[in-house]
Amino acid sequence: MFVLTACSPSGQVEQQSKTAASATQTASLVLESWIAGEAPSRYTSRTLQSVGKALADAGAQIQSAKSPEPSGQAGLTMAVGRLSAAAMRAATAVQNGNRSEVEHAQQDLRAAAADLSTSHAKYFAPKS
Repeated sequence: MFVLTACSPSGQVEQQSKTAASATQTASLVLESWIAGEAPSRYTSRTLQSVGKALADAGAQIQSAKSPEPSGQAGLTMAVGRLSAAAMRAATAVQNGNRSEVEHAQQDLRAAAADLSTSHAKYFAPKS
């Protein structure tokens, strides 16, 4: 039964949503460390670039799923796209040493993470 669920469109969306949430946590932690002066810029920028790419891949996987809930799927795709864009902007800002832009990207990351959580809850809410 688990294998069938994992291969279903909802299973694919669920897995990629979890991947996006995990990647977002990584981005948040590394940004907090960099802002506190505890992580080197090169490491932080490369980590954020990798996270941004992982989020873009997760978004593409969510978008390509043959979901029975296209509006919910669109909300998830949009939130993950925003997460990816924020991570990539943060990576560039860290690389350039632009603390103000890093903090702005961090705020965008938090807002998009909240949207992901809301979209996930709506997508997987019991249907009546």
